[in-house]
Amino acid sequence: MTDKDIQQLIDKYLEGTTSPEEEKCLAWELLREDIPTDWQAVRLMMGELAMGEAEYDAIMAQRRQKPSALLIALRIISSVAAIYFVGLFFYLQAETPTKPAIAYNNEVEKRLPAPQPAYCTEGTPREILTCYLEWKREQPTTYSFIKQRFYESQH
Repeated sequence: MTDKDIQQLIDKYLEGTTSPEEEKCLAWELLREDIPTDWQAVRLMMGELAMGEAEYDAIMAQRRQKPSALLIALRIISSVAAIYFVGLFFYLQAETPTKPAIAYNNEVEKRLPAPQPAYCTEGTPREILTCYLEWKREQPTTYSFIKQRFYESQH
């Protein structure tokens, strides 16, 4: 606002024809340090209440400024970290079902042999394939087993 506009507002204020918004604007402009001495008299006439309101408005305008990018980044990082830790807490609280371990001793071994893998799972790929093919030869295939039973029942 220019000095001419401020002088017009002061004249309107002295006549008593200013609106409340214009008085706030005038008080805002009179808060500056470098005002002429005749404007300082108007500043005293406006009173401490109007000047206090103008100062409050100035403080609130500064607080309404956008937060810095660093502050926004810190808020996002802290939110993500909090969500991660809450998820980790619940993940660690969940109990995984454990299978009961069967102890294989001589008595159990006679009744129920220890479970063996269907085919070899360790070694080089060639060893695994050889082991698998041997296991397949030992096991009858379902189709040949059914075919054998079918022919036995007919003859």
